[in-house]
Amino acid sequence: MFDEFIKSELEELAKLFPEDKPLFAVGGCVRDALRGEKCYDIDLSGAVKPDELINLLDGTRFKATGASPRLGTVIIKGNKCYEYTTFRIDSYPTGSGVHTPTQVEFTTDIVVDAMRRDFKCNAIYCRIIDNELIDPLDGIADVKRKVLSTTADSQTVLSQDGLRILRLARFVSTLGFEVDGETYESAKKLACRLEEISVERIRDELDKILAGDNCYKALHLLQDIGALKIILPELAANDGVAQKREYHRYDVLEHTFKVVEACPPNVRLAGLLHDVAKGVCMANEGNTYFHNVRGEMMAREILTRLKYPNRIIDRVSRIVGLHMFDVNGNARECKCRRFIAQNIDLLDDLLDLFKADCIGTGYLQSSRTADKLTAIYAKMIEENVPMSIKALDVDGGDMQKLGYIGKEIGVVLNEIWDLALLGKIRNDKENLICVAKRMKKRVKKITHGE
Repeated sequence: MFDEFIKSELEELAKLFPEDKPLFAVGGCVRDALRGEKCYDIDLSGAVKPDELINLLDGTRFKATGASPRLGTVIIKGNKCYEYTTFRIDSYPTGSGVHTPTQVEFTTDIVVDAMRRDFKCNAIYCRIIDNELIDPLDGIADVKRKVLSTTADSQTVLSQDGLRILRLARFVSTLGFEVDGETYESAKKLACRLEEISVERIRDELDKILAGDNCYKALHLLQDIGALKIILPELAANDGVAQKREYHRYDVLEHTFKVVEACPPNVRLAGLLHDVAKGVCMANEGNTYFHNVRGEMMAREILTRLKYPNRIIDRVSRIVGLHMFDVNGNARECKCRRFIAQNIDLLDDLLDLFKADCIGTGYLQSSRTADKLTAIYAKMIEENVPMSIKALDVDGGDMQKLGYIGKEIGVVLNEIWDLALLGKIRNDKENLICVAKRMKKRVKKITHGE
């Protein structure tokens, strides 16, 4: 079931546990092993309490640190790190939707422990010592049927922990499973519980949803159960916003979901937000001409609210603002060259979004803009074009030697770079110095108005 290296270590660890309280692997690692997937992130469980576990490991090569003693969670460090949780019963405030149980009671009953988990497919145990599967709630059947159902009454399970509604969408995305009818209806009724979940946890689940192969299906689930309007109300507002039929087969929201599906995982967040402002623009101006400009601001606000790192906020917002570049394919090569150089750090992601945006129309399978920029970029590489001023074969010191001073140095370097960028001069030192010598009058006119 597990990689041989991990299996050997787990068996060594399991031998330290008493016979009446064996060690189990549980959750996603067991589920995925049954699906034929390799398992590296392994959660462990058993009836041994945290303080007992620390004593069991004392004097062995394994180290135990209490990640959350109240919850019975201990990190076991060997060649790998494993999270161990004692069998327990969780208590949540009635209908709170919070993620962390307020009361925890340890138990020796594996069935009781299984019942406190979210979905049956995540409540399958593998006894490490003999590799025997323990399936208290018939989760193996759900894995075989590719179905997500809750470990107990779905209304109770989902109301206990609001985050489980997003986990439901995540497993739809990453596993490709369907949601059983009762669980779906309960998720629809309880989507409001997401209002009580921290933005950090929502953000983390959203990232996992977007990383899955079935993200399109998962996004539709979020929309259908009313969760999208809670976690991303600006995006949900685009549902039903019509687009010109000659260019788009779908409304804005469906187009967005199609674009996300067509994007590689690292571009999906930008794909999700690329048209977020279309509904607002249509409502206010009656058109979507500058939705990318408004969208860049909205994307920044949304990502800031969800507490994404600044580097992601800046990157995704810029991509949203730039995604309409040369949409009609009329930009001259000089403009395209400048665009490529100015956005070289985003170029691969932009090209992927341009392609996905075309696929998301329902009519196209390729992007003229992406094809055009790819060809021009290849030409620039062949010409050894400098993508920045720093890539020039001359620098400020060389300009000083030619008699340039102060602001003149920056101006002459910018002028030289632009010529090299457009392929009008070669990027070699001797040639660039010759050009710089001939530019003195032009530079003085720019800097001093002469």
